[in-house]
Amino acid sequence: MIKNKNKYDHLFKNVSPASMSGIHIFGADDDYFKPQKYNDVTNLENRIWEDLFINVIPLIDQYVCREYLLGMRTLPIPKDRFPEFDAISPLIENSTNWQLVPVSGFLTEDLFFDLNANRKFPVTDIIRKSPRFEEKYSSESIHNEEGYTPEPDIFHDIQGHIPFLMNKPYADFMHEVGILGDNILKDERRLGAELVSHNLRRLQNFAWWTYEFGLIYNNLDTNHFRRKENDMEYEIYGSGIISSFDETLNVINCAKGLSEKSKILPYDIEEIVMTSFNYSEIQDRYYVVKSMEELYKSFKNNQELFWFEG
Repeated sequence: MIKNKNKYDHLFKNVSPASMSGIHIFGADDDYFKPQKYNDVTNLENRIWEDLFINVIPLIDQYVCREYLLGMRTLPIPKDRFPEFDAISPLIENSTNWQLVPVSGFLTEDLFFDLNANRKFPVTDIIRKSPRFEEKYSSESIHNEEGYTPEPDIFHDIQGHIPFLMNKPYADFMHEVGILGDNILKDERRLGAELVSHNLRRLQNFAWWTYEFGLIYNNLDTNHFRRKENDMEYEIYGSGIISSFDETLNVINCAKGLSEKSKILPYDIEEIVMTSFNYSEIQDRYYVVKSMEELYKSFKNNQELFWFEG
């Protein structure tokens, strides 16, 4: 995570000074690789997974986009127990050439983008509300709630992100984001450390407001894949929303005019890359793109936004 201040920070808006407080972050020099020990998963952890899944799945089925719904149908993601990484990874690799990489937790942007540039997606097997989670953060004060946690646990990684990687256009988009992040870090343009950090933060903002917390306009055709018709103007494609009951409910309430907690704004890539965020709270805004195709096209056609030269 980019923490150091530099002279370009004043260009960002919506800055939260303590947005990463307490969260453990792993970099390339840390012991971040952590294979899943599936036989060590406890009954309690399986029950937590089941409770999370059963709680959020009716909302997901009604409000999430087509790409996600189809991906969920093709993967062995159980409702009543932890998913097994070794059962899921080969299916994704066969479909879009991505692989799952088991990790210790939250990764720095440079490590995350490097893995994505090689079509590898990091996943962790720790889950919120579990003794292992509580032990990890025994000396910190962060949200550890069923409906929301800033730590990317197994429910966020697998249930939130992985179904999308069965869709080739989406998987290629994620790969392109990773490649761009890698290229920024290589600094072949010789921009220097401060501009590399600044441009990587722009890319981080883009990722956050799109594939983590993005909305698209309701495609009525998606209702053919739902059990219950979507009755709001938008569909959800942000994995951070999908894996959080509280965040999903917040989107629904704001979209239906039942709450003013968060703004729903039109997609604007120039605004998005300059808008910071807070990991530790429900989001204060969501950006709506017209379609997934527009998102992919917008990213490809606006690469210069990530090469600010001062």
